[in-house]
Amino acid sequence: MTETLTNAAIQTQFEIIRYLILIPFTIVVYDYALTVKQEVARFWGPKLTWGTALFYLNRYSALFGTMPVVIEYFMTTTDPKRIALCHALSRYHTYFALLSQILVAVMLIMRTYALYERNKYTLLLTVGVTLAAIIVALSVTLTGSDLNTLDAHLRTFGCPSPTPHATNLRDAAAWGGMLVFDVMIFSLTVYKALKHDVRAGSLFSVLLRDGSLYFIIMIASNAVNIGTYTMAGPILSGCGTTMTNALSSVVISRLMLNLRNPNIRQLRHRQPTRTTMDLDFAPMNTVTPHLGTDIALDSVWMGPQSRDDWDYDYRSHARTVEDR
Repeated sequence: MTETLTNAAIQTQFEIIRYLILIPFTIVVYDYALTVKQEVARFWGPKLTWGTALFYLNRYSALFGTMPVVIEYFMTTTDPKRIALCHALSRYHTYFALLSQILVAVMLIMRTYALYERNKYTLLLTVGVTLAAIIVALSVTLTGSDLNTLDAHLRTFGCPSPTPHATNLRDAAAWGGMLVFDVMIFSLTVYKALKHDVRAGSLFSVLLRDGSLYFIIMIASNAVNIGTYTMAGPILSGCGTTMTNALSSVVISRLMLNLRNPNIRQLRHRQPTRTTMDLDFAPMNTVTPHLGTDIALDSVWMGPQSRDDWDYDYRSHARTVEDR
């Protein structure tokens, strides 16, 4: 597996992996520092919704959950107990990547479900594809090989885990399931944009803009990561996994922060009842928003109803549109 590589080449690949671990961790920390004030202003409060809980899980699991992965590749020791520790860290890395993607998938399913006004067929489609991807990923994870053929003296550098090509192909198939999921959600988002007239600057346009940007980034990242499994060799295979997880966490956190941006727009009801949607992914209902609802999105952006029933508050001015 690594027998054809010189020690120098192997060490170089170790260094590449370390950079590809450190860079995404730096991105997560830097993004947190940039947006922590927004988080406090837009999420911290007495009311805990499903959207808020998922936001915290996604944001802080990426921030603290990546630390053991950094330790895995930067630890240098000749302690005999290190082998057992490396094995534990390697398994943690695998399950952490899987759980991170499941968490993101749940958030995207709920977002798409809200975008499609609680359409049960959309929910069944997205959940079905997600379950299929999880089953494939679990089968690969539970039957994977921990084979490591590196020379003993090279094992003192981090916790390398070279894998045979057959295992890499199975790992690529597991990530391929996530790629299929991303393409599906992206297609559903684009379809919604093309099917309905969207007012520029509206909340719905923000949903579509951020969603499209997210999926473009994640589809590209997943494709590159799959490429590392199939073409990068036994040591560098999967070296894009941490980057993919970090980007997915950062971008979806930004997406949720944007939904609570008070400078985009605030919508107010002028009538006591109207179809609403909590953009924290609460179910659709026919009453005024409950306390803690961020923004109520009327089906006006998703159907032929008139927009004249709403007041729009913009960043620099307020404009009131009277009912006909």
